[in-house]
Amino acid sequence: MLRVGQVPGEGLRDRLLETALELASPGLTLAIPSLRAAARACGVSATAVYRYFASQGDLNRAILLRIDAAFVAAMTEADDPRLPPVERLRRLAAAYLEWGVAHPGLYQLRFESADQLGADYVYSGAADDVLGGIGQLARAAGADARVAAEDLWVGMHGVVSLRIHKPHMAWPDIETQVDRLFALWGFAN
Repeated sequence: MLRVGQVPGEGLRDRLLETALELASPGLTLAIPSLRAAARACGVSATAVYRYFASQGDLNRAILLRIDAAFVAAMTEADDPRLPPVERLRRLAAAYLEWGVAHPGLYQLRFESADQLGADYVYSGAADDVLGGIGQLARAAGADARVAAEDLWVGMHGVVSLRIHKPHMAWPDIETQVDRLFALWGFAN
């Protein structure tokens, strides 16, 4: 339905992309919705989609880049450079776990589907930037030199992935999970 003053097609690309993200959000899908599914969910014809996405691959890549932006925004929002490094690291770890658990389908598409997406996989460097920042904070917080940023990422990813794939288990709250990770990594609580 057009709003007063709205130009036909205005915002449809964003609406299609947001709809596709919503369709991909439920856990354990590991699939990006088809162009037709996004069009159907937006109430537009399948041909209308092609004005904004020339192919399924274009939609796939746009979705992955939007996921990166949402993930980085959640991490950025959680960080407070005024806090001591260990508290910043704790907040980032909690934000990582919370975002992944709250967006299981999107998390899987970004962090567990590179082989399934093939040529449609997009490398934006966003996760690497987050990882680099986590590594710097870990060193500033006094992490053992043997604990690399990748080790911290493996721990956080493992927690999110297990929570997604084993929802029937009695998982502790995120704060307790972060405490356990920090104990494993050698950071004081």
